[in-house]
Amino acid sequence: MRAKLSRQYAIVTLAMALVIAYGSLYPFDFSLPLAGPGPVQALLATWARKPGRGDFLANVLLYAPLGFFAALTVTDRLRPTSRFLVPILLGAILSISMELVQYYDVGRDTSAPDVYANVLGSALGALPGMIFGGFFHWPLMGEITANRIPVLLVLAWAAYRLYPFVPTIDLHKYWNALKPIILTPNFSGYDLFRHTAIWLTIFTLVSKIAATLRPSLLVPLFAAIVLSSKILIVSTTLSVAEVAGAVAAYLIWLAFHRRGRGYLAIVIVLFSATIVAQRLEPFQFTTHSVPFGWIPFRSFMQGSIDVDVLSFLEKFFLYGGLIWLLGEAGLSRRAAAGIVAATLLATSIAETYLPHRSAEITDALMAILIAVIFALVTRGDAARVSGGSGSHRRGTVTAGAPLPPARPHS
Repeated sequence: MRAKLSRQYAIVTLAMALVIAYGSLYPFDFSLPLAGPGPVQALLATWARKPGRGDFLANVLLYAPLGFFAALTVTDRLRPTSRFLVPILLGAILSISMELVQYYDVGRDTSAPDVYANVLGSALGALPGMIFGGFFHWPLMGEITANRIPVLLVLAWAAYRLYPFVPTIDLHKYWNALKPIILTPNFSGYDLFRHTAIWLTIFTLVSKIAATLRPSLLVPLFAAIVLSSKILIVSTTLSVAEVAGAVAAYLIWLAFHRRGRGYLAIVIVLFSATIVAQRLEPFQFTTHSVPFGWIPFRSFMQGSIDVDVLSFLEKFFLYGGLIWLLGEAGLSRRAAAGIVAATLLATSIAETYLPHRSAEITDALMAILIAVIFALVTRGDAARVSGGSGSHRRGTVTAGAPLPPARPHS
């Protein structure tokens, strides 16, 4: 049977592919190598090359969104196996194409391990895409499919906080992760404020997802799982400010989360202040400005791929989270995106007077693109439900809609 495509998710998938192509080929400095085996032979010659862990994981994360939205693009008319294989095939075709073209791109390297990582990323993204699409009917699936935007934001936050996702059984590592709390329990007021605001936003997202369950239990459980994971994962440590921020955020959430928009106002003020402070710290402005960058994502192209992907995930959470919070408070998505984009543009202009900063249009443009993705996801869900394609979902809530009146949780 022919597959029916979701136009909204197809647009997002195409956007993901264009972003990958842009990042893979920038700065588009093509030339014909005078000597060499050719792109195909160069790619095949690296089939057994051992990849670096950081680059491999970053390439996995780079293609996971592509697999995720590609799985949502194809509706339930395809068999589960086909719905899973289509995103993988798309990721493989795009990855191989980029690697072959990179043979002619000065400064780029054609590498088969990158293809392996990209295909794996497409597969790992396709799995939650099938879950979000409502194919599986497990516990919590109804809540997840009804709150896809909050789930995406939480996943983006967890991805950059728990990178590189590799657990260890080394007791010495566990001690090193806890050492900053036990031996050197020092932290600044700014660090406590920043972690409190971020955890409070995370708790707001989690309680939105688990609104029909018992958020008073799931919220602290989620925090405990994340903090415990940082002890187990290699190259990650805990800090007093992070733990204290989680505790402070939980107390604030516990005391005020039933107060509707009054609570949202507190979260928005704290979270937006954190974003502005993070962009302008240490507030040591100079009298001479540096040029403003008008080329989108230029700073992303000049660093290592793992740093760039993690930075993108962090900004997706920060800017997307603020847009979502403003929408929950009652603003239209367009107004919320305009406020966030204008704030980011103003701080980017201020960054021209900060040393060692790259002041550019990227962050303001990211806010607009995130809002477009949110709108397409919301429309895709509405079209699927109203059109009767797939199963109807219990308790579907438009991601940008105001919070319903608060009610006691059992």
